[in-house]
Amino acid sequence: MYKRYYVSKKKATTPKYQVREKRFNFLKNWRVVRYYIMRKYNITQVELEMLLYLYDENLFTKTDFKEFEQSMAWRKERFDQLMEKEYIRLWRKGTGNQASLYELTMSAKMICNQTYKKLTGEEHISESPNQNIVFKGEKYMDKIYRKLIRKMNEKNQSKNDI
Repeated sequence: MYKRYYVSKKKATTPKYQVREKRFNFLKNWRVVRYYIMRKYNITQVELEMLLYLYDENLFTKTDFKEFEQSMAWRKERFDQLMEKEYIRLWRKGTGNQASLYELTMSAKMICNQTYKKLTGEEHISESPNQNIVFKGEKYMDKIYRKLIRKMNEKNQSKNDI
């Protein structure tokens, strides 16, 4: 003889979506802002990341630089290249047992400051071809990022209007 199992049918419920306020969402546009900054100042992603790290350090030694550099692809001349591009300058020459101290130049600080302002939405990215190399349309990726920049600016504008 067969046993029958009875399954009670429950009424299907639709899930309720709860909107949660997010405290931070500025990294949403990180890729767009990074591309813009890299094209505008003709720097690599690694150089930008290094400048952003050093921006928080007011004065630093070569040891501090090398410590963070270990997380990147090995490149012996990175420090010297940043010195040649005038993003890092000597603040105090080392004497005896004191290490030399370095700091970011004003142009490097400006790059970092602009990056943060663009990420937080304090400043929008210019859509003028005269001020923004991405809007000159030299590369295919520029076309893609143009659309993303416009969308980002619209969202930031509507957020500021509220």
